[in-house]
Amino acid sequence: MSEHDQTQCSIEIPDDKILDWIIGSATDYNVHTNADDSPQPSSSAAKKIPRVPSMLSEKHNYEKYFAPQAVSIGPYHFGEPKLQAFEKVKPIIAKRLFGHDQEALISLYKKVGEEEMLKDLRSFYEQDSTTKYCDKAFAKMMLLDSCFILYFINHVYLGRCSFSETVFMSFHQVLSVWGDLFLLENQIPFKLLQVVMSFLKTDNNNFNNKIQELIHENYMLRSSDQLRRWLKSILLCIRSYQRSGQQRLESELTGDNEPDHPLHLLYLTHAPKYGYLSKEYNYNSNNFPTVNQLLDVGIHFKPCDPISLDNVRFSKGWFEFSAAVQLPPITLWSRNKPVLLNLIAYETGSGKDACFASYVCLLRSLIGNHEDVRVLKKAGVLQHYFGTDNEVVDFFNEIATDFAPRNSRYIELRDDIQRYYEGWSNTPISELRHEYRKSPWKFISLLGASIALFLTAVQTYFAVWSRK
Repeated sequence: MSEHDQTQCSIEIPDDKILDWIIGSATDYNVHTNADDSPQPSSSAAKKIPRVPSMLSEKHNYEKYFAPQAVSIGPYHFGEPKLQAFEKVKPIIAKRLFGHDQEALISLYKKVGEEEMLKDLRSFYEQDSTTKYCDKAFAKMMLLDSCFILYFINHVYLGRCSFSETVFMSFHQVLSVWGDLFLLENQIPFKLLQVVMSFLKTDNNNFNNKIQELIHENYMLRSSDQLRRWLKSILLCIRSYQRSGQQRLESELTGDNEPDHPLHLLYLTHAPKYGYLSKEYNYNSNNFPTVNQLLDVGIHFKPCDPISLDNVRFSKGWFEFSAAVQLPPITLWSRNKPVLLNLIAYETGSGKDACFASYVCLLRSLIGNHEDVRVLKKAGVLQHYFGTDNEVVDFFNEIATDFAPRNSRYIELRDDIQRYYEGWSNTPISELRHEYRKSPWKFISLLGASIALFLTAVQTYFAVWSRK
C-alpha cells in the first residue's frame, strides 16, 4: 500500500474534519487496507463473537436464521447490498443520538480510535473479518453501529417516538432490526455500548433499563401469566442478569461473567450458574420414553421454582408409586426459532455450557406427538403461540433432530427417568393407569362395577355365615 493510502487510513484526523468523516456519505465509509498492513488480532483463543459453526449453518437455512435481514452490525456482513438502506442512515442516527452535543461525538470517535481500544475490539471477531479494514474505517464502523443500537433501543423499539420522528418507516422494519440484533454474526462488544453511553449526556440508567427490557422481550423461560411482565428491578450498568421469569436476579456480574455482547447477555439470563459436566453423552431420543409413556408409569410434570435451566429435577413420591419431573416453563412463538438457533450457535462456537442445546434435546426426546404437547401445556411447562400443537412438534424436530450437544447437562435426569420407567412399565399398575387415561369414564365405570361386585360378594359371604 502506498504512503498516501497509509495516510488516508490513519486514525488521525483533524478535529474540524472528524465530524464530516463520521456523518459522511456511505461511499466514504468503505476504506479498506491490505491484510499485511492492518493490525493482526490474536487468533489463539476462541473468539467472543465467532461465526456460526458449519454444523448448524449447513443444516439450517443460513439466510433465514443466521444472516441479518435489515441491518449489519459489526464486520461480518458489512457491505452486503441488501443491507445498504440502513447503512446510509447510520450517520444520521449517530448525529440524532448526540443531538446538539457534537463535541461529545468527536470525543467518542477519538476514544474508539485509541490503539488499545481498536486492538481489543478487533479481538472479538474472526481475524479474516477485520484485517481488511484499516483503523479509520473500523473505528467508524464500530462507532456508528453502537450508536445505531442505542438509538434503536431508546427511541424506536422501546421509545416513545412515532415512526415519522425516526428513520424507520414501518413496524415491519422495527421487527426485522429487532431480530437482527440477536444474531450471532451481528453482534458488537458490549463494552463499546457502555463507552458510548458514558459520552451521552443523558440518564444512563434509562438506557440500561431499556437494554434489559429488550433482553427480557427475548426471554423464553416464563410461565404464561408472566408473558407481559417486565423486570421489577434492574442493577446498575447491566452488571446483573435475570435468572428466571420471576424477576430473580443473581449477584453482580464480574470477571469472566461480564457480558461480551447483547446475545451473550441473553445467554446469561438463561444459563445455569455452574459449568457443564465433562462426561460425553450421546442419547438416542428414539429409545427415550415420551411424555404420555411416562404418565403411564406415574411420572408427572410440573414447572420448577425458581425458573432456571439448572433447576430441572426428578423426584419420587411416597413408596415410589409416582414421580415428578420439574422443568422450567418455556414460551414459544415464531420468532423464538432464530434466537434459539443463534444461542445454540453461540454456545457451540464459543465453547460455552451447552445449556440450550441440552434442554432442546431433552424436550425433543419427551415430545413425540401433539398429545405430548397437550400434556405439557396442561402442566404449565410449555406455552406456545403457534396455530396447532403439531407445529410445536415440528419446531423441536427441525432444531434437534440428528443434533447432540457435546455435553449434556441432564445425564443424571435422563438416567433416573429411564430406570424408573423400565422398572414400572408393563406392570398391572401401569396398565391400569394407561386405561384410565385412555378412557377415564370407562375406567371409573369398570372400577365401580368391580367395587359393587366385591361388596355383593362380601354381603353374600356374611349372609351365609351369619345363619350358621
